[in-house]
Amino acid sequence: MSQGGFDTSSISGLNPAGRAPLAEAGVGGGSVAEERHSAPRANLPARTSASHRQPPSGGSAIQSLRYLVPYLRRHRSVILLGGVSILLTNVFQVWVPWLVRQAVDHVQAGVTRVALARDAGLILAAVLFQGLFMYTMRMTLIRTSRRMEYELRKDLFDHLARLPASVYRVRKVGDLMSRATNDLDAVRDLLGPGIMYFANTATTLVMAVVLMCRIDARLTLLSLVPLPIVSILMARLGARLYLHYEAIQASFAALTAKAQETLAGIRMVKAHVEEEGEYQAFRALHEDYTEKNRRMIRIMSAMWPALSLLGGISTAIVLWVGGTQVVRGEITLGDLVAFQIYLGMLLWPMVAFGWVTNLFQRGAASMGRIRAVLELDVEDDVGGDGKVPTCGVAIESGAAAASGAAVELRGIGFHYPGTERMVLRGVDLTVRPGESVAIVGRTGSGKTTLLNLMARLYEPTEGTLLLGGVPAERWSRGAFRCRLAVVPQDTFLFSDTIRANIGFGFEDGGTRPQPGQRIPDADMPAPDVEQAARRAGLAPDMARFPQGLETILGERGITLSGGQKQRVALARALVLERPVLLLDDAFSSVDPATEERIIEALFAGERHPAILLATHRRSALLHVDRIVVLDEGRVVAAGTHAELIARGGLYADLYRREEMVEELETL
Repeated sequence: MSQGGFDTSSISGLNPAGRAPLAEAGVGGGSVAEERHSAPRANLPARTSASHRQPPSGGSAIQSLRYLVPYLRRHRSVILLGGVSILLTNVFQVWVPWLVRQAVDHVQAGVTRVALARDAGLILAAVLFQGLFMYTMRMTLIRTSRRMEYELRKDLFDHLARLPASVYRVRKVGDLMSRATNDLDAVRDLLGPGIMYFANTATTLVMAVVLMCRIDARLTLLSLVPLPIVSILMARLGARLYLHYEAIQASFAALTAKAQETLAGIRMVKAHVEEEGEYQAFRALHEDYTEKNRRMIRIMSAMWPALSLLGGISTAIVLWVGGTQVVRGEITLGDLVAFQIYLGMLLWPMVAFGWVTNLFQRGAASMGRIRAVLELDVEDDVGGDGKVPTCGVAIESGAAAASGAAVELRGIGFHYPGTERMVLRGVDLTVRPGESVAIVGRTGSGKTTLLNLMARLYEPTEGTLLLGGVPAERWSRGAFRCRLAVVPQDTFLFSDTIRANIGFGFEDGGTRPQPGQRIPDADMPAPDVEQAARRAGLAPDMARFPQGLETILGERGITLSGGQKQRVALARALVLERPVLLLDDAFSSVDPATEERIIEALFAGERHPAILLATHRRSALLHVDRIVVLDEGRVVAAGTHAELIARGGLYADLYRREEMVEELETL
């Protein structure tokens, strides 16, 4: 791929109506971009227009649980096997009391030891088969719930990765982490133990009641008198449990967000001696979380004794009425023993339904919170299959539809979602292949916003953005962004090796190495990384790093200085060798001498990418081909450095101010 321009071999593939007729083009309506992960996505409702709204709590429990249907359907054969195992487990379970009934009657009748041995053998065989099918039941259903948890977590992460940047301006990372961990655990408990124990207890209940009726229907009806009370109790407490658990999860999300925020900014907290203030803020959130859990515990504490009491009433009824029937000879002693065992089997379902109700209410509340995130609109990156491309695929397909131009803005206006104030107004700008353009302006003039629009992190409110002469709407976002290399204002580095950080955006088939693992030469030749590091001014530092480029950085690159972080980020962009390079104040923490060397290396050679940089540093301004001056979101001047200095005005004032600042720094 040429650094200086775009492949123009197939520009005729675009039609005048603004649609790309070729599915393989990577622009417009279709894309054959490959999915990064092989596991299939669930058939979740597709949302494709950008949105910045916050996720609501998640709606009704039924609506939330419907989101799980595609996952359940995908594993229906295994779930069916688990269901058969539940049925067979309970067949052998309820057979045991029937065999005990027969054995007790045999003892009372004084049968031979051979007959008793046969009864004991049948009971033992029934218990063994019950254990075998119970093992199969747990292995199929619990393992399947883990698999569904994995798929749901993968889909949630994939969805989070495809959300527009506007969402992350209003969402707290800690809240999203809570939904992806704590809430998913609750959903897994619903899909595994929740479904398994519900089916198991329901089957036990039906089979036991049928056999109890065979022994004595009147006694069965009397023993089941408390059951309607159980149903009423579960219905009323279940609704309260749902609301309480939803509040608990929201409180836990706030607690997680606060912890994440404090730990991420721990150096700032210590610098301002605010440890006590942060502790008190965290303590208040923790007390709120604890109090909400106490309320849940109070409900559960009342529910369990109530269920046990109702079970005890049933036992007392059976002993009184059934014992009287044995004395009268209406039923045998074996009948009473079997009946009592069956009643004991019913006591567990009565109690288990309370626990299962808790699992379902917790899982439904948590699924509602996850659903709220899954319903946030994602970027309409590619075609209707919802797959996100690897950069290699997007570059190959997108280049076929590009023209010789680089980046162009026509009448661009923009305001952030949720606000009405225009940040940019009527911006016209063209950057030709191989040209370097600097954007200069006061703080808040719209420089960073302009670069974010060029990277399609946001869409213009008005006007047209073109890449290679093609309107942005006719490019998929993946193909569009794969023509750009970006160095943002806020440098982010991963807790990984310097080499892996530099190679983060490289076309490696969608895989990243583990920390400390050297990237294979077939995926990323080491000379490319080292050359990019040298061009970014890292050569003097490479010898001082303990393990050179294999040195593992701390979280967010905390072990590096601000200037070193910016140079690693610059090397990350340079190694991609893409035709357009966007630099957002990328040298603000670099000393002037090092910056001068980087600028010279950046512009060296006849062919370099089209460069657009937001900066106020003199060394960069003196090297660029053209300078554009922004003021309150409008272009107020444009030209070379010499032309703008000669005109005076805002640029001359900003330049002289920067000149004085740099002179003071050298004193």
